[in-house]
Amino acid sequence: VMYAGRIAEIGPVSDVIHRPQHPYTVGLMGSIPTFGHEKERLTQINGSMPRLTAIPSGCAFHPRCVHAFDRCPRERPGLLPAGSSMAACWLHDPASARRAAPQTSAVSA
Repeated sequence: VMYAGRIAEIGPVSDVIHRPQHPYTVGLMGSIPTFGHEKERLTQINGSMPRLTAIPSGCAFHPRCVHAFDRCPRERPGLLPAGSSMAACWLHDPASARRAAPQTSAVSA
């Protein structure tokens, strides 16, 4: 999964789809309609994609992320182990002061 021209998450397809580890992937998977299953609302990721000529500092997704904390705008994360995948998210850094598992869905509209 790519965001703003960079890899946000990579891993076995089934795991990325069913157990996403990056907040952008969580929102992306939650926005896919399914047939035969009632769902009140699809997930909506707040904000909009950055212009590729004006990518935010640090994690490019931080302005839209419901889990963003002080490290996110300061430093761009590399790919970190996240379950069977790798995710470019400080939530998966053991040294991070605010380590937490991503939610299964992003903010709904």
